[in-house]
Amino acid sequence: MPAITLAEVKQGQLTDLEKGVIDEFTRGDYLFQAIPFDPIANPIKGGAGWSASYVHLSEESQTGFRGINGKYDDTFAKKKMKTAEVKVYGGSFSIDRALRDQGGVENEVAFQMGQLIKSARKGFSYYLINGSVAASAEQFDGLDTLLKGTATDMLAHATGFDFSTFDKVKANALEFTTKLDEWLSLLSEKPHALIGNSKMITKIKAAAKVAGLYTLTPTAYGEQIDSYDGIPLIKVEKYTPKGETVAKETIAIDTATGNTSLYAVRFGEDALSVASPSSGKIIDVIAPDFNVASEQARGLVELRGVPILKTSKSCGVLRNIKVQ
Repeated sequence: MPAITLAEVKQGQLTDLEKGVIDEFTRGDYLFQAIPFDPIANPIKGGAGWSASYVHLSEESQTGFRGINGKYDDTFAKKKMKTAEVKVYGGSFSIDRALRDQGGVENEVAFQMGQLIKSARKGFSYYLINGSVAASAEQFDGLDTLLKGTATDMLAHATGFDFSTFDKVKANALEFTTKLDEWLSLLSEKPHALIGNSKMITKIKAAAKVAGLYTLTPTAYGEQIDSYDGIPLIKVEKYTPKGETVAKETIAIDTATGNTSLYAVRFGEDALSVASPSSGKIIDVIAPDFNVASEQARGLVELRGVPILKTSKSCGVLRNIKVQ
């Protein structure tokens, strides 16, 4: 079965509740609209979850000219088998059954479910960038880990390309767009999105307007997205990890230097996708059932998948951009 988007998942045999949850995940969120889910993860024996094995291309073949009676130097595309375990990410809530008799419980269920989906959407995006199995076995490796040290991991400047003020953006716009294009040329194909925090995306939009490269890209959902030379600019929201009380930038801004990073991603089975279970649900949702004999009725939303990068050069990261 080929990789499919959540919009295509919605066309399957789902309940109205499940379709509504998918709508909540994708509404106004280009990342969840575009990223494909690839059902290639198979069950691990003993009921330990799911595991996806895939071929990762780290270096492409090279071609060139040869003279008559000459010969080519042999080159080899470098690849290796990788394995990634599907992670389960989500949350739950409970409502005391006694409150059902007060009236308005349907509104409370809808509110709690909506907030849970919002948190799951922001959280998955956060770990898509920052996840690290080395930091926690419960997490998956995110783009920061997957791209570190690759050919598309580049510094915009040794100490920080200065975009800290509007005057700096105006003065440095052409130089920055040149640096940006240089970085994008390292990728195997044009990316589907540039992902940054709010300050980074605001600065790029301004620079693109100065350089005459600002465009709008229509989506399948009838929206218009700010774009750099036809590449959608995606702002990732702040997120409060479980157990913490302060929201943090999904793509961090160094407090000492003011530097941050920008990610370029291409979605697809041969690029960035989310490996999901070969059978079963990608997104599971359970609404509170007050007919079950329990003091509290519980609701739950969870997403099952693991980001995989089949080609290193399909994505990249540009670091050391000073935005404050």
